Amino acid sequence: MKKALEILKRVAGTLMLPVIMFVIMKIMCDANGYNFFGTMKMWQALIPSIAVSVACAMGIGLQFKNGRFDFSGGSIMLLSAIIAGNVAKNSGTGSPLLFGALCIGLCVAFSVLVALVYVYGRLPIMIATIGMALLYESITPLIFGGGGVNLVSVKFIKQLSAYPIVLIPFAFAVLVYAVYNYVATTGKQSLLLAKNQQAAVNIGINENRNVILSYVYSGLIFGFATIIWASIGKHDASFSSLSTVGELFSNILPVFVGLYIGAFCGDTIGIIMGSLAICMMKTGLTTVFKAELGGAISTAMMGLFVFLVNFVAGQGGNIKKLTARLFARHDPAGVKA
Repeated sequence: MKKALEILKRVAGTLMLPVIMFVIMKIMCDANGYNFFGTMKMWQALIPSIAVSVACAMGIGLQFKNGRFDFSGGSIMLLSAIIAGNVAKNSGTGSPLLFGALCIGLCVAFSVLVALVYVYGRLPIMIATIGMALLYESITPLIFGGGGVNLVSVKFIKQLSAYPIVLIPFAFAVLVYAVYNYVATTGKQSLLLAKNQQAAVNIGINENRNVILSYVYSGLIFGFATIIWASIGKHDASFSSLSTVGELFSNILPVFVGLYIGAFCGDTIGIIMGSLAICMMKTGLTTVFKAELGGAISTAMMGLFVFLVNFVAGQGGNIKKLTARLFARHDPAGVKA
């Protein structure tokens, strides 16, 4: 019985946020005459956005869990998408296999280059990743005439962002993240380094090697994310500094939510649940309100949610003590004592 209650608690904790978000958005959309929310067509249109959000969040989260706040992921994805998309498009065949292989290979190569600069340049992670992000962004206007990449008209590649084929790169991204966290020695060593760096080094863990291998894994995840993201629509070259940082870090909220829900199910499923809830919120708000207003409201709500999550996580002990005191006041046994 106790085991069944524990399982029920974990399932409820895992599904609570997405279910609540779905119910709220469903009621809001239906009340305003938008009855498509929750239909199969809505899910088919939403799945590519969820897949990109999950993959990007896992790419960010992999480094974030190890104490590295990496700003280069967005520029890696954009530069890889421009090169891979234009090469595949200009090849005459529009081969999705060529496009996918280039996305993955380029993302891994650019990620490893960031790791090498960080490790051997002996720079703070923020300086190293921002510097590499600026470098990669500066290259995008200089190649292929500065036109970015547009794969909407390339039928076979465009299908990579359509249901159900989009589930293939999505599944691989989740698989890589899960393998890193639960199977690979690199992931387990990274956890030790994050908890106690000096102790981990003392027992023989090679920190530099671990960092580079961790960036290989995050590069693979960003590669699968790029396959979906690049094939969704047109993406312009970067003409302003750090323009890619904001776009990538719009997917950082699922990382916070995933780590929070991860107490019930592990952060892999937690990130998926967090991305699902946030994508439903964005879809519902932009449907009911005008696109700009809906986007602004969803941004404000995400900021508020991040604040609440961090507040609860940081003040959890104090909240428990306060709650215990409040209940003790109404407890006759407590009063008697």
